[in-house]
Amino acid sequence: MTFSLKITTAETSAAEALAQAKAEGLARALDRLAAAAAEITGQVPQAERDSWATKAVSARAYLADAASADQLAMLQAEAAITGEAVADLAAAIVAMADAYASIAAQLAGLRRKTRAVIEAATTPAQVQVALAALDAALNTLGAG
Repeated sequence: MTFSLKITTAETSAAEALAQAKAEGLARALDRLAAAAAEITGQVPQAERDSWATKAVSARAYLADAASADQLAMLQAEAAITGEAVADLAAAIVAMADAYASIAAQLAGLRRKTRAVIEAATTPAQVQVALAALDAALNTLGAG
């Protein structure tokens, strides 16, 4: 029969607890940010979300009377299905793109700030404070 004895100092235990708190805190922060983004985008398939930037460029070009044939065809195809005028569709796409860009920038800033605070934390309690600050910021996202 063999026994193994592991002696851990208080400092080592504290360091391990901090490392675990940081890893869990970062994962929770990313989950909260992803949930906030999903609330904004709604139940939109990823393939459609991937087209948003292209649609915004096309809509801006259309509104500036500078759309290429491909850009115009893309907008016309969607407008034909929805029954909207292409100009109305283009204006709606630009408005939504501008609103989403602002929110996306705020989410990116919150992610970067929260990560930096968590990585700089010296106690698990500081990690929890960072998560609480993120929650408070997410509750006011887009306000003001």
